[in-house]
Amino acid sequence: MNSFFPNAQLFTTIFNDLAKGDGASFWEACSDVIVWRTVGTTSWSGEFAGKQTIDEEIFRPLNRALVERATVATRIIDGGDVIVVQAKGNNLARDGQRYDNDYVFVIHFQDAKIIRYEEYADTPLMARVLPDRGVAKTCQKPP
Repeated sequence: MNSFFPNAQLFTTIFNDLAKGDGASFWEACSDVIVWRTVGTTSWSGEFAGKQTIDEEIFRPLNRALVERATVATRIIDGGDVIVVQAKGNNLARDGQRYDNDYVFVIHFQDAKIIRYEEYADTPLMARVLPDRGVAKTCQKPP
């Protein structure tokens, strides 16, 4: 991992921070105009633009749907301004089902900021285990 270019090294740090429950370095690395795209046809799929929209449409609903949430990078392919991250989720849904998705993230950088984040995952697993995103957005997270 010592031979990574700065963007891949940054993402290694981000994943290490996320594993500790700290998302600050991720948000700091994002451009204000970041676009997140989750490929597929589930209620979780789509393209979301801007930090606030991504937080409201993806991260907050996921935090309501999952009681345990962790994703570990298993491989980073360094392409300079585009990196590819293979990752494995270790997640538990509120109803007790495992949501251990396999991911590939294609992350685009411009001027040392993330401008596009593409998520490829097992969308049938998303549809089977996660509640509809619209429902997850409105549910109150239990204490």
